[in-house]
Amino acid sequence: MNQSRWRSPVAWTAIAALLLFIMKNYGLLDHVGLTEDSVKELTTLIFAVLSAFAIFNNPTSKDSF
Repeated sequence: MNQSRWRSPVAWTAIAALLLFIMKNYGLLDHVGLTEDSVKELTTLIFAVLSAFAIFNNPTSKDSF
């Protein structure tokens, strides 16, 4: 197993999304203090931040995002 995959922020984001998906499907969000509305607001915020990164991304430079 390649250890560098565990250091990848993309892999951790995917794991977090999978955990939230499983918790939502089994009704476990209430046990950790999350509601459907708070999860929707959180995902909207995440999509806005990712969109901002996509707009300001410079794919031709390895030194900057």
